[in-house]
Amino acid sequence: MGIQYYKKQRAPKYTNKQLQEIPTRARRLYRMLSNNDFELIMDDEKYFLLQDQSVPTNRGFYTSDKRTTAPQIKFKRIQKFESKVLVWIAISEKRISKPFFSKQKQAIGQITYLNQCIIARLMPFITSHHSKGKVLFWPDLALSHYGHNVLQYLDQNDVQFGHKEFNPQNCPQARSIETLWSRLKNMVYDEGWEAKTINQLRRRIARKLKEIDIQIVQQMFLGIRKQLRQITDNGPYEAFSS
Repeated sequence: MGIQYYKKQRAPKYTNKQLQEIPTRARRLYRMLSNNDFELIMDDEKYFLLQDQSVPTNRGFYTSDKRTTAPQIKFKRIQKFESKVLVWIAISEKRISKPFFSKQKQAIGQITYLNQCIIARLMPFITSHHSKGKVLFWPDLALSHYGHNVLQYLDQNDVQFGHKEFNPQNCPQARSIETLWSRLKNMVYDEGWEAKTINQLRRRIARKLKEIDIQIVQQMFLGIRKQLRQITDNGPYEAFSS
């Protein structure tokens, strides 16, 4: 039998504890979704820079004589702390929520998350487009998302959510919102586009979010149960190969 070459796939680095816990958590969430007719909603947040260095057009330049090339073309001048914006969204099979933008350098804290993401955006999203009694909110595992005030508010407003013990950690292969981020990033930085200011970047992101075809999002959601079952049966690494 001939030997074949396979390109390595990118995957999170898991601890032994995570490798033990993840299948159990995935099984709990899989059973919850399989035994109920839930309208699944998930949220996440991601940083965007003024430009994306992974875009090929931002990596180099063409010239017939490097010595005569202007410094602003020849060199990529990097600030010690790059300007960036944090974007939060929630998604479901029906649509994408109104985004929240934050200029802060660190992750969103519990109070900001509760007021700006949950109260100001998630709840109107649920009320306008979903049946609250059928919603299952699957939050990102960030500490602020499971803060006491946040969980108390969700309970008081009858929003069912996936508790930590039902939430497999560090499993982007099961969360379709991770795929959405990748698609959005490609759309924002298409053809080497770069922003001059944070406000310009925010407007660009908001516009590209509106351009995403909801049918693509629906297709992403179709694979969630399959991925959770794969993680349950074979662990998180095998799910990347399915």
